[in-house]
Amino acid sequence: MKALAALVCLLSAAAAGPSSIEDATLGFRLAEVARRSHDADLMLAAARLIAASGVRNAVLHNGSLAVSEALPDASPEVAALSEEARLMAPMDTRIAEEADRLRRARPKGIIGGSWGSGPLQFREMLAPGGTIRWTVEARGAETALVSAIGDGDAGLHLRVVDGRGRPICDQKGDSHYPLCRWSPPTAGRYRVSLANAGRVPTRVVVLSN
Repeated sequence: MKALAALVCLLSAAAAGPSSIEDATLGFRLAEVARRSHDADLMLAAARLIAASGVRNAVLHNGSLAVSEALPDASPEVAALSEEARLMAPMDTRIAEEADRLRRARPKGIIGGSWGSGPLQFREMLAPGGTIRWTVEARGAETALVSAIGDGDAGLHLRVVDGRGRPICDQKGDSHYPLCRWSPPTAGRYRVSLANAGRVPTRVVVLSN
């Protein structure tokens, strides 16, 4: 019941403004719930959400996010979550068959969109007090989204400022899942920073459209 209640809360949070980034964020968060409850079905649901989002691996290159590879034949993130589900229920044929199907599914990434080739994600280990920074170029009248998912060991501080240094979004405190959403009136460059506000290292997944 606890896992079901968590799923309902996560779905309610995403319903306010669904997007590929929010779908992927929900998938990563749902995977954490599945691990805590050892629920193979929830883990498969997390894999499906991430697969449907089309999220692609990226790297930080010269202060910007860049696609690290062409659209792959299979998503490594979805494959890893599917394998976790299979290991949670090693004797369940239904779980094994669905896990195999998801591992073979081709991602639905967008090629050549206004923000590049589909929603992007990259992983980073942040030292205590450590910060990573990058720049994004937004088009006018289009929603921009940046999200981070921590491993729960430390709070995260996500901040976005415009070209003049004026704050656009500032998510801090004990949040393990900060998200910044804004709609630039005109095209422009924005600086994003993500900091580990805790006293221990934390692994983060960063998602951006």
